[in-house]
Amino acid sequence: MKLELVRKLSSHLALLMAAISILGYFAAPVAGQTPAGVQAKAAEPPSSPAAVRKEALGPAADSIQPYKSAGRDPFRKIVLPKGAAAARAPRQVGFPALDARRAQFRQKLAQAHSAGGPEPDPLTQYLVSELTVIGTFSDDQGPGVFLKALPSGTTFYVRRGAHCYNGEVTRIETNPADLSSARVVFKEVTYSEQEGKQTPTDKLVTKSVGSH
Repeated sequence: MKLELVRKLSSHLALLMAAISILGYFAAPVAGQTPAGVQAKAAEPPSSPAAVRKEALGPAADSIQPYKSAGRDPFRKIVLPKGAAAARAPRQVGFPALDARRAQFRQKLAQAHSAGGPEPDPLTQYLVSELTVIGTFSDDQGPGVFLKALPSGTTFYVRRGAHCYNGEVTRIETNPADLSSARVVFKEVTYSEQEGKQTPTDKLVTKSVGSH
């Protein structure tokens, strides 16, 4: 009877050991162990919360550059200030006053006397606009014209080629049958200034007897 009891205990112990072995086989993956014959597969690292927030919120603040304009708006018309436009426009340059021109003439006269040269023509003190034609004459040297300087009332008789302060007598047109139809053509020089540079301009001015 004791022998039979020992056999039964041995049988139960063998069954218990087999059960424990089977349980250990299936419990190995749960504990992180790989069963025999099964290849291990590398686990992908989980995304960190910081990475998830970065993707959700957009680029980082240090990667954002300040806005830089590419230039002026091509559809916007640039309007220059009136003062700037006027500054670039040519400006008419005036001539010295009569007193200053007379002082220049007296200086040239003194220089001519010192050098023993010919005196300058007094007509060179006056502008074309200050001269008026009061008559014409003709002799063996050709036609001439009488001019009156309005500022001083001085009368000059001159021929073609005579110079005044800003011009020259280029042509004298006379008609012996009608002296009142005589005409005198002047070449008048004016000056304009732009960006500090003076530019001369020539134009022809025709004056008849009695005209200014």
